[in-house]
Amino acid sequence: MSSQDQGTSRARWWSLALVSFLIGLIALAPAVLIEKAAAQGPNARLTFAADSGTVWSGRGRFAIAAATGPVIIPLTWRFDPVSLFGFRVGFFVEADAPSLIGRTHIGVRPGEFELRNTSLSLDAGMLLMAHAAAALLVPAGKVGLQQSADERLNLWPPASENEPWRVEGAMGVSAAQLVLGGIVNAPVGSHELSLRGEGLTVNFAVTRSTGPLKLEGSGKLVLNTPRRLTFSGFATAATDAPASLKQLGPVLADGRQRVELNTGW
Repeated sequence: MSSQDQGTSRARWWSLALVSFLIGLIALAPAVLIEKAAAQGPNARLTFAADSGTVWSGRGRFAIAAATGPVIIPLTWRFDPVSLFGFRVGFFVEADAPSLIGRTHIGVRPGEFELRNTSLSLDAGMLLMAHAAAALLVPAGKVGLQQSADERLNLWPPASENEPWRVEGAMGVSAAQLVLGGIVNAPVGSHELSLRGEGLTVNFAVTRSTGPLKLEGSGKLVLNTPRRLTFSGFATAATDAPASLKQLGPVLADGRQRVELNTGW
């Protein structure tokens, strides 16, 4: 073998060794790197800590600041290589906590998140952490998030505090034995809704409703400022339902109450 051939062979070997080293470095990148990337400062309401594994398959926990102390949500994640065909980095994520349990698939690309195959159940009290307005309702019970095999929900976080989220896609929401302590301190039934995001608006419709208060109708949530929630439909209160559930609107001849909601903040 000539010295030129030996040099070419040596260069190929070093190139292969370098590529193998980089692949191994990426594949074995410790999960703690996610913790460092997610760091938001000492006063952040949402923090993440990695327990074990790698960036691609590991275990960790979120801590959400609450008035009664932090809510800890253990979770595991696993990289989905098929997601790369959709030009996203995707992960199968599972949560296992009393306040939040279930699974979802999260696809990420710059400035955008995609949720699919979601099946989550969370304590309605966690809505207090989502927005201060929920404190007026004092929610309790269980809330479910569900997606069929062909449903997707894409989220674009705001680039600044003054900008709204943008939402495209669909998801189902259910509320089981929902209690709204700010209105009536008793279960107001179980309800299922379909959500469809269209940019700055989330349209919703009641698809199933049972219990002391049955609902029919649809509405929308406007995400940009001023935010607005509307609902137009009907409510039927059981004969033994609390009196406050029988005063939601004008009573029609068939016993249903006409409900019109239009509020902003």
